[in-house]
Amino acid sequence: MKILIAEDDPATRRGIEVFLRNQGFEVISAENGAEALQKLRNDRPDVVLSDVKMPEVGGLEFLQHIRENQSELPVLMMTAFASVEDAVRAMKQGADDYLTKPLNLEELRLKLNRLQEKTALREENRTLRDQLKKLEFPEIVGMSKAMQEVFQFIGRAAGEPDIPVMIYGESGTGKELVARAVHSRSDRSQAPFVAVNCSAIPENLIESELFGHKRGAFTGAIRDKQGLFQAAQNGTLFLDEVSEMSPPMQAKLLRALQEERVKPVGGTAEIPVRVRVIGASNKNLREEMAAGRFREDLFYRLNVMEMTLPPLRERREDIPLLIHHFAEKYRKKDAPPKAFSKEAIRLLSKYHWPGNVRQLENTIRVALISNAGKATIQPEALPDRFRERVPPDRQGKSPWKWEGPDYKHNLRQVIADFEREFIAFHLNENRGNVSRTAERIGLSRVALHKKIKLYGIKILTREHKTGSVRKTIP
Repeated sequence: MKILIAEDDPATRRGIEVFLRNQGFEVISAENGAEALQKLRNDRPDVVLSDVKMPEVGGLEFLQHIRENQSELPVLMMTAFASVEDAVRAMKQGADDYLTKPLNLEELRLKLNRLQEKTALREENRTLRDQLKKLEFPEIVGMSKAMQEVFQFIGRAAGEPDIPVMIYGESGTGKELVARAVHSRSDRSQAPFVAVNCSAIPENLIESELFGHKRGAFTGAIRDKQGLFQAAQNGTLFLDEVSEMSPPMQAKLLRALQEERVKPVGGTAEIPVRVRVIGASNKNLREEMAAGRFREDLFYRLNVMEMTLPPLRERREDIPLLIHHFAEKYRKKDAPPKAFSKEAIRLLSKYHWPGNVRQLENTIRVALISNAGKATIQPEALPDRFRERVPPDRQGKSPWKWEGPDYKHNLRQVIADFEREFIAFHLNENRGNVSRTAERIGLSRVALHKKIKLYGIKILTREHKTGSVRKTIP
């Protein structure tokens, strides 16, 4: 790292030079503010260490020039102990830190190291910003090999605007984002994109939602209602969690796709519809079909082109880019950019992310709120589950390497922690449905209820006009 020292006292300047060179820094010196300005232009230092009081061009004037022309260049100001008010003014004008004379050289070294880390973070963030600008699909963040395959699929699917598509992936992997990207790049982009979550609509209402209804068709049908197939005319209808449709509804959907016509509930006349259908599911429809839960003919009607989105744990190299993207997305207007420390990024990158990108987005949002007022997000702003389970006296060792008489207890704790997160994850996957979750994970309903009570897992229900959405809190 190259440091520019601007100091008019020869003895002080020489002492700092010798100390910094011994620490491995490259040093440039200036004996006044005017010379410092010239060397700033010619030598392009990484950090500036400047006295406040200097002849010709004062330290505060020099600082102002730096902030107007090289706003991100780190500046460390020096001032006499009796002139701390000058240091306060310097901080208000944009100095990164200050030191009082006579200098404590160890304090100088520590502050320079912190500035070096800050500069490295700034460079990493600049690189991430540049990478985000180069993304082919700005709404879908990722540069990994797995995501490149997704981007290629989007291009192929967009080029075939009449072919049905199925998108598979765990909850939170971005299935709707991919569907929207396919639509927006196809010939149907000027027509509507209509999304519906099939699992969030009660069984007795989904037919009316998709096909519409006539006034008086059922209790509460006080007027004619247009269905989502009609709303998406000439565009794209996105059927999220299509695997949750009942067999009778699957049959009606199949007929609508085959005939390209829909009949509103309570109506007699069929309405022509021309839409592209993109389905999505967090379940494998082939397995659902083999188990008799999904119609074979509907599967082959929907699954003409298919793509499985990678979970976040299989594309960890994209996590730093996603962190920066969400930090920018939730940055308050006119607030300075936020950076995540290397340790915070490391902890976030090693986590298994059962909720995938959606969970990461919410975590970044919470971290920004927890760390309000600070430029760098440290690990302390992250929820406890992101920190290694290592006792204070065992830092630096493997979190799984336990010793001593409490070993069995710690093993039981690790297993219990995993089981708790596993159950919470599958309850989320099944929208809080205990019976379905018990069946999927191989427990009886009674046994699952006991474990929910044991681990204190809460299932919160929030009513919507289209049904209920449950969120499980581990």
